[in-house]
Amino acid sequence: MSALAIHRHRIASLLDLAVHQRLTIVVAPPGYGKTVLLAQWAHAHPRQRVRWLTLRPEDDDAATLARDLRDALGAPAPAPDRLGSARHDGGDLDGRPSFVTALFGELERVAPTTLVLDDFHILSNPVLLDDLAALIEHAPLSLRVVIATRVDPPPRYYRLGVSDALVELRQDDLAFTTEEARELVRRLTGSDLPADQIDKLVTRTEGWAVGLQLAALSLRERTDVAGFVDAFAGDDRHVADYLTEEVLRRQPEATRRFLLCTSVLDRMSGPLCDAVTGETGAQAMLEELDRSSMFVTRLDARRSWFRYHQLFRSLLRRHLHDEDADLERALLHRAATWHLERGELEVAVRYLAEAGAWDEVLGEAVADGPEMLALGRAAAIATWIELVPARVRAGDVGVQLLEAGALVVAGETGRASGILDAVDAAADLPAEPRVVADVLRAAAALQEGAPAEAVAGAERVLAALGELDESRLPDVLGLTSTVADVGTAARVVRGAGLTYLGRLDEARADLAAVPEGAHAMWQVGALGSLALVEAWSGRLSTADQLGSRALALARQCRLEVEPVTTDAYVALIEVAHQRGDLERARALLEEASRRPTSDRWRHVSFLLATEEALVALAEGQPAAGLTVLAARRMNERRQYPDALVARRRAVHAQLLLKAGDLDGAARTLDLAPLETSEVVAARARLAVERGDLRGARALAEGWPDRPRPRASLERRLWLAVLDHLGGDETAAQRAMLEVVAEAEIEQNVGLFGSRPALALARSVYREAPTPFLRSVVERPASASQARPVKELVEQLTEREFMVLPFLPTRLSNVEIAETLGVSLNTVKTHLKHIYRKLGVAGRSEAIAAAERLHLW
Repeated sequence: MSALAIHRHRIASLLDLAVHQRLTIVVAPPGYGKTVLLAQWAHAHPRQRVRWLTLRPEDDDAATLARDLRDALGAPAPAPDRLGSARHDGGDLDGRPSFVTALFGELERVAPTTLVLDDFHILSNPVLLDDLAALIEHAPLSLRVVIATRVDPPPRYYRLGVSDALVELRQDDLAFTTEEARELVRRLTGSDLPADQIDKLVTRTEGWAVGLQLAALSLRERTDVAGFVDAFAGDDRHVADYLTEEVLRRQPEATRRFLLCTSVLDRMSGPLCDAVTGETGAQAMLEELDRSSMFVTRLDARRSWFRYHQLFRSLLRRHLHDEDADLERALLHRAATWHLERGELEVAVRYLAEAGAWDEVLGEAVADGPEMLALGRAAAIATWIELVPARVRAGDVGVQLLEAGALVVAGETGRASGILDAVDAAADLPAEPRVVADVLRAAAALQEGAPAEAVAGAERVLAALGELDESRLPDVLGLTSTVADVGTAARVVRGAGLTYLGRLDEARADLAAVPEGAHAMWQVGALGSLALVEAWSGRLSTADQLGSRALALARQCRLEVEPVTTDAYVALIEVAHQRGDLERARALLEEASRRPTSDRWRHVSFLLATEEALVALAEGQPAAGLTVLAARRMNERRQYPDALVARRRAVHAQLLLKAGDLDGAARTLDLAPLETSEVVAARARLAVERGDLRGARALAEGWPDRPRPRASLERRLWLAVLDHLGGDETAAQRAMLEVVAEAEIEQNVGLFGSRPALALARSVYREAPTPFLRSVVERPASASQARPVKELVEQLTEREFMVLPFLPTRLSNVEIAETLGVSLNTVKTHLKHIYRKLGVAGRSEAIAAAERLHLW
């Protein structure tokens, strides 16, 4: 079945309801094919009795209408290609004022019939319309009526809907779909248009049948099809002629003037139209235009807002511009004023730009920048500025810096850099705009994952602060209004850059110096970066407080945009997984990933991927962690900071160790650009897994002393582990107790996540149990995935590997069964088989055997 046939079939399916309902109303503007579709439907049902009456102005007389109705009910429906009035001469109805009673008797004798009343909008006599409604409502059930009209009938006709005796078809139902439009254009032009061009035509015409046909007729005369489709609007000759003749010229002058004046509006309401036209009664006019299908679409159920059909509006705008361009500009300016008074800035600025009020557009960009930043819409400021012709804004350094700042906040750092280059190239540029340009460039470098450049730029800014005249500082979005603001911005950028470079102590000094009275964006950035510094330093409580404050302030000030909150999220995820709260860590990861993120902020996805892999490692899911890193591989064309790359390599190696790939872990660690505490920890674990205790001790003794206190704590932990593995249990227990005491302050259970550290923790717990140690050892062990173990004669099954991690906990068999969602007997059976295969008598021996065999 062809697309056009599908269109007819779709409408016919809806019209088929007409033979089951008392009344069907088909209402749409001219050109939606009401008459043709009804005629085609009628002739597609030859076994049904369908009668046709095309109404004319004379039918506004009761006697004439009664005669035509009587004659139509006995006449055949017209052929689709010969649509006309089914009228014959007949006698009068004795001059009675109402024809309803006279027709009732005759209708009782009429065979089951569907009566089509075409051009119903011709009728305007209210008494006649009321009588006809009564006739339809009380006629025998054998009579079904279909009304085709451009104008909504009076409300009485819609009351039948209460009893489900009414079917409505409107312009949305008659509109062509994309596939239907494709075939229509193919038939009329003889060629296929690409999908994107058909989509554009359907969007422009809103599926209007005549609009599509007129577009196809115009296409026959064009060689540049793509250009025509892009430009197609109401000023196309065929469209303009049709709408002008069929719609616009048929309107009373007052209606025509209203249509022209309000055509400047994207969306219309009564109060807005009153303000634009300078008159009253706009709401009633809009409702009448909607009722009369004047290519008006209502946008809400309360009929408060409307819009014109795109092609109709385009035609109206052309007429308005041709008749009075000055009036057009004045109307646009009034619309802008109305929206400005209501705080609807973006809509207002669009109207100002259309009016060519360039100075006002730039004035709004400057004045509204801080508010738009607070709304998370700073990018709109750059869009506003770009609306202004380049010749108008050329040489205005303040405007250039404002545009660059908006682009930096939006993550459009490449475009911002081009503008900043133009600023730097300006002759005799004063120190103040040059310093603001420098701080914006530094912020852009930070976003692009180039912290060394960001730090260098921020240091240039800080060195120049003493030379600045505050009264000459360009204010960018309220972020650089004072010398103190500029200094704060530079310290935040430098602090964040130093954090990514691994220079945490220096970063802490910068970030802690940001005053509470600073702009909220700088406060959020400083708190988030400082939280990350403390999280990576092992001060989990402080990091938790700072990160939570950063996000709370961002929400309060509506600054939840990338990348200003990234560090806060990464810090809180780090705290959660180090404290063993993996559910919270996952929730934070999901929240961070749901936030709008630009691909340009590559370091954001870099940081979050590393944290997600760490969480997977803590969950005992090395394959999932490796998948995360594989999906977000480091872009080899981008040079990430060595400290971040080293952290990623360390996490990657830990995942490979967990998966049993020792050689892969070694190769990964060899690629680490720095010997950070995390990299050394991974090397130490690798050495232990290989049985190289001497090599592991050499690593521990040469452990980095930064960041503090985490590096010191990790070093002492591994020295204790090595004492334990070397048989010096007394030294191991003493050192481990000190490590546990310090870790307990921060509730850092993640410190003991490796197999050797956890084994020592269990040993200490048996001798000196504490609530904190219990929380460490009672967490389910991270079991390896089911795999062959060469030391075992009979291998563990996948189900037994699922039970194995619960052995070190104090969960009872009943609690293990509930956790796994299996029966108690199933757990007992699995434990019995595990003990037999490991050659042990009970749970404690099974734990020791599992540790010895590296089963977790």
